[in-house]
Amino acid sequence: MTARLYTATETTAIREKIINYYALPIVKKVFAKYPRIRSAYFAVAQYWDDNASDQVHYFILYSVLDIPNWEAYVRSENKEDPKGCKEWSDLDWDNYFDIEIKDCINLPDISEWEYMELITDEEWEKLENSSDFYDFNGLTHEMVTAFAPFCKEGCHQDMDYGESYTNYALFTRMNTGIKIKIVGKMLRPWLDGIRPEANY
Repeated sequence: MTARLYTATETTAIREKIINYYALPIVKKVFAKYPRIRSAYFAVAQYWDDNASDQVHYFILYSVLDIPNWEAYVRSENKEDPKGCKEWSDLDWDNYFDIEIKDCINLPDISEWEYMELITDEEWEKLENSSDFYDFNGLTHEMVTAFAPFCKEGCHQDMDYGESYTNYALFTRMNTGIKIKIVGKMLRPWLDGIRPEANY
């Protein structure tokens, strides 16, 4: 029988800790640096990666919209021309670093390199050195067991993010701060609190 590591109350507490002390500090930095950005999705996926172990991965989709348009991001990943994009035909589709993100619905006029470098090394160091920052690497038992129930079955590292990831939390810029809403649904509730597999 598979060993259960945590109770449902404990896994809920782990998820709250990751959202409040990992994701939220990052989103705050990005919102402060980019006033145009109004919202963000914290999305998760579970699959074995180059670390040779079961792992939960995360991805944050930022947007100038009140709610990120996930479908627009998926279309941009698949190189589909969404309405409203300018000079789409001029993009260099053969350049890996140019095709990574072209989401002009969620992030108009923000380059791929800007998107990937929203948090600078200096800002990361400030976060990592903060006593309030909880480092999320997706490898520990508590992280996998907390988020695996919200992840799709059968994903792998060669899939597009739009195909493998599911949205767990929505961050929205408000006049008084940042509102957090949990939007994730348990897709595999039987995995809540279960010991993850490992191969190391």
